[in-house]
Amino acid sequence: MNDKERILMTILDNLSLTQTLALHGYDEAKFRKDDTGNDEYVHFGGYNDRPVQKGDLVLCCTTNVHDWKIGWVHEVTSNDTCVIREIGSNRLCNVSNERFTRIVGLNKSLLLEGDEYIFQQKVMRAFRKGDEYLYRFGGVEFPEDGVAEIWIREVFGGIGKPSQPFSFAMKWNKRTSVKRILKTMRENGYGTRKFEPVEQPVQIEK
Repeated sequence: MNDKERILMTILDNLSLTQTLALHGYDEAKFRKDDTGNDEYVHFGGYNDRPVQKGDLVLCCTTNVHDWKIGWVHEVTSNDTCVIREIGSNRLCNVSNERFTRIVGLNKSLLLEGDEYIFQQKVMRAFRKGDEYLYRFGGVEFPEDGVAEIWIREVFGGIGKPSQPFSFAMKWNKRTSVKRILKTMRENGYGTRKFEPVEQPVQIEK
């Protein structure tokens, strides 16, 4: 699948769970899995969702189906007009007289495109090639152009008790190899660094 097909399939796959759980609320709070506000079921923004902004993934609600029906907000022009970027490409379209609804709750790693997605797949292959049972892929973030932050977590989230994942940053480009990634991982503790336990809050009996 290309980036657009993969991301649209991911949206549908995750929305199906929300539908199965019958989360028919209009209030954003209905879609939270816990009280942190950081873990949400995938859903369309509720009536009290914040206004759309650059970088949001949105559904253009009232227009017919077209290449920008679901896309990224490239620029907000007014409350009913946005420049939308097509998923998986740099094509832009000015969509006006429209109601834009955010698609909320998808993990950012599932929405990577182009070279960033390809690099993420290389990192996952590096973990498989390294074959260190206790050290597992914990995600990749891209804090700035040409820099990736790779997270390493302990299997099961910790043996016996929860442990804290660790990360390191490395420079990369589309020619960076799996071999180079694995070498850099090992230089930064993959397979050797001890995981630190997550400190548990002290319980005070009343």
